[in-house]
Amino acid sequence: MIFDRNVPVQERVNFLFYILSRFILTAGNYIYLFAVSYFILYETGSAFYFSINLAISVVVSLILLPFAGLISDLGNKRKTIITGEWLFAGVIIGLFAYTQIVEVSLIAIYITTLLTSLISPFVSNTFQAAITEMFHKARIQKVMGYTQSILSAVPILGPVLGGVLFGLLGFQGIVIIFMIATIFSAAINLLVKFDLYYDKANYETDDESIDGAVNKFKRDVSQGFSFLFKSDVFKSILITVSLINIFVGPISVFPEIMMIVELGFEPETLGLVNALAGIGVLVAGVTIANMKSFKNPLLQVKFGIIILGTLYFIYALPIYIDMQVWMSFVYIACVGFTIIVTLQFINVPAGIFLQKCIPQHIKGRALSAFNMFAMSLSPIGTILYGVLYDTGMYATVNIVSGAALILVVVLTLRSTVIKRARDLNAQVDAEIEAAKEV
Repeated sequence: MIFDRNVPVQERVNFLFYILSRFILTAGNYIYLFAVSYFILYETGSAFYFSINLAISVVVSLILLPFAGLISDLGNKRKTIITGEWLFAGVIIGLFAYTQIVEVSLIAIYITTLLTSLISPFVSNTFQAAITEMFHKARIQKVMGYTQSILSAVPILGPVLGGVLFGLLGFQGIVIIFMIATIFSAAINLLVKFDLYYDKANYETDDESIDGAVNKFKRDVSQGFSFLFKSDVFKSILITVSLINIFVGPISVFPEIMMIVELGFEPETLGLVNALAGIGVLVAGVTIANMKSFKNPLLQVKFGIIILGTLYFIYALPIYIDMQVWMSFVYIACVGFTIIVTLQFINVPAGIFLQKCIPQHIKGRALSAFNMFAMSLSPIGTILYGVLYDTGMYATVNIVSGAALILVVVLTLRSTVIKRARDLNAQVDAEIEAAKEV
C-alpha cells in the first residue's frame, strides 16, 4: 500500500506513520505483558491473581467507553489520541521510577494496569473512529489486512524477545523498553494527518430540540446504543459478541497456565511457542489484504467462531498425554497457529463490516457502545476461568467452553441475520462505487 501509486501520497504517508506507531507500541506492550504474565504466574502460581490483572483492565474500560465514544465523535481526534498517548507514556515512566526506588510488586502492576486502562479506551476508540478519515473507505479491507500482516511481526518476535529480555534484564529492564516504546509511538503520531478524508457534512445533525447540557449529554451518549439496537443485524452481533466473550478463557488465561504452571516451560521456550503461533497473524493478514472485498463478512465470522470452538476441545491435550518437551512444544505451536489464523478471520471481517456500515458522524459512539457490550461479561468470565483453572479441570472447562461457543453462534447468527448483513454490506459497496464515479 505504501508503494501503490494509485493511492494518494498523503494517504500512503498516513499508512507509514500509522503502522510504525502501532508496531512500536504493540511490540513494547507485547513484551511488557509477557513479563507481567510470567512474573505473576511465576511468583504466585495462581491463575486467579493473573485473571485479576486482566479483569481490572476490562472493568475500567467498560466504565469509560461511553465517554470515549462521545469524545471520539464530538472532540478533536488528533488531540485526543496524541494527549492520551503522552499520558500513557507518563504512567509507564512512573512505573519505571517506582521499580528503581522500591521494587516490583503485584500492587504496583495492578495500579499501572488501572492507570493505563483509564487512558486506553479514549485512544483506541478514537483511532477506530478515525480510520475512515485517515484512509479511504474503499481501501479499508487492504488497510486492515496489511496492518494485521505487518503487526504479525509482534507476536512472532515479541514473545521471543520478551523471553530472552526477561531472562537477561528482569522486569525492570522490560519496563524501560516499554517506556521508550510509548514515547516513540506518541512522537510518531504527531506526523499523522487524522482528517485526510474528513467531511464536515458527515457530522451535521438536525436535532437541536433538546435543551440543557445534561440532557444533551445523555442524548449524545445514548445515540450509539440507539443506532445499534434499531438494526436487527447489529443487535444480533452485539448479543453474539457479549456472550462469546464469556468464553475467551481458553485463549486468554489458559495458554500461559498450561505452559508455565503445568508444563514448566522456560521463558525462552514460552516466547518461542507464542512466536511460532504468531506466524498465523502474518499468513491471515496477507491473505485477507489480497482477497476480493468480503461480500458477506458475517458469514465468515460465524464459521470462524465454530472452528474456534472446535479447537478448544483439543488445546489441553499435552497436559493429559505423556509427551516429550519438544512434542508438547510442536503441538501447542501448531494449535496456537491455527487459533490465531481463525481469530483473524473472525476479527478482521467483523471490523471491516462495522467500519463500512456505521455512519461516520456516530461511528465513535456506536463503536464504543459495541465494545462496551462486547466487554460487558468479560470480567466475570476472566475471574471465573481463573477460579476454574485453579481446580485443574482443564479439559472439562475447555470442552464445555467450546460447546457453548458453538451453541451461541448457531442460535444468534441465524440465516436471516446473515442474509440481512449481506444485503447491508452490498448496499454500502454500491454507495462507495457510486461515490468513485462522481
